[in-house]
Amino acid sequence: MVHSSPISDAQGGGGVQQDETLALLLRVIDSLDALERVQVQLVRELRQLRVAAGEGDEVVDERAHDGFADRCRAFGLTERESQTLAVLLTGATNRKIGRDLGVTERTVKNTLHAVYVKLGVSGRSEAISKTLRNLR
Repeated sequence: MVHSSPISDAQGGGGVQQDETLALLLRVIDSLDALERVQVQLVRELRQLRVAAGEGDEVVDERAHDGFADRCRAFGLTERESQTLAVLLTGATNRKIGRDLGVTERTVKNTLHAVYVKLGVSGRSEAISKTLRNLR
């Protein structure tokens, strides 16, 4: 009975599949990199808006706040989830969100997970992007 070695199998027919897998992984990495660049740009723009409004952490415009609250309710977000999302939009880390809202970092992670599920996104960048698109 003849057994082929894993090395000869890997060098044989598996090469094409490995190349396809590698190409797919490289595309995923490029996509993640692009998402990160978008998130960084969005955070910069949000910070510029806050500075231009001259209102650090305050609500820039009551109408914008009302619109944001309405959009959050439309997605089924609770008040805490809406507050967490609002702080997330400023580019804050989970730790900073927790400090701002008076909750633990673990609570922030759990709350953000619920927000992502309700928004139908998989992470911070997508949540920020989708929220900003829906506010326009």
